[in-house]
Amino acid sequence: MFAGIILLPGLVSAQKNIDTLSRAVPDIRSIIDEDFDSDEIDELIMQNWETQQIFAYREVKEIPDSIWLYLVDSVHGFILPHEGKVLNGFGPRGRRFHKGVDIKLNTGDPVKAAFDGVVRIALSGRRGFGKLIVIRHYNGFETYYAHLSKILVKPGEKVKAGDLIGLGGSTGRSRGPHLHFEIRYYDQAIDPEKLICFETGTLKQECVYMTREFLKTRTRLTAKSAPGNTEVGAQESYYTVRRGDTLSKIARKFGTTIGSLARLNNIHPSKKLRVGQIIRVI
Repeated sequence: MFAGIILLPGLVSAQKNIDTLSRAVPDIRSIIDEDFDSDEIDELIMQNWETQQIFAYREVKEIPDSIWLYLVDSVHGFILPHEGKVLNGFGPRGRRFHKGVDIKLNTGDPVKAAFDGVVRIALSGRRGFGKLIVIRHYNGFETYYAHLSKILVKPGEKVKAGDLIGLGGSTGRSRGPHLHFEIRYYDQAIDPEKLICFETGTLKQECVYMTREFLKTRTRLTAKSAPGNTEVGAQESYYTVRRGDTLSKIARKFGTTIGSLARLNNIHPSKKLRVGQIIRVI
């Protein structure tokens, strides 16, 4: 199932006509305010953990219609995997669909982790990727780093944004040295240029609002509304509880009431929320 995605700066405004695909799944949650070595994060990030199979999600259940995911905060940052020109973008390319971006580099150039996370794949010669690293991040995203000449990390290794993970190359199905970089959510590819400005080396927004509705192909566009407006293109909308959140705080954020949230989630209005808990807000 394909999904729409909206970029939201601090959950305030929306950017429309975003073309990508993704899945919104509550199993791996955006717990970016927890300590880096949190047992809860370890438990969540290890679900569907595969170190030999590139695509780990064979069956996904209970997918919400929409969800907010945070990319960075004061604890978890972002760094460009490599500072170079984007040679090829995301989208159809001949008979194939290019599911990432190709970044110019020379063989031996450093390749860095884009976000904090845990290395899931560090393999050579898998499909056309050549030497490949896959890192799973704490919001459920995974990033792919392909055609490397050397892998410097191993599965299970925790990395921070900016850590050296490999060296650029031209292994696999490649016509010259470059970094093939992908962002995926439950194996579904997302256009990296919708999230990252490769010219400035910065994120375009700090969080994304993702929905499952309307998209039937990789190239269809959607337009959604900002939080607080019920016209979001989905019958239900969900929010992942962060440290310090209360029903009152969430209600103010989404322009609703504590009573309404309590009824939607069948909980007592004074219930203490758990970090990582999925709360229906619409």
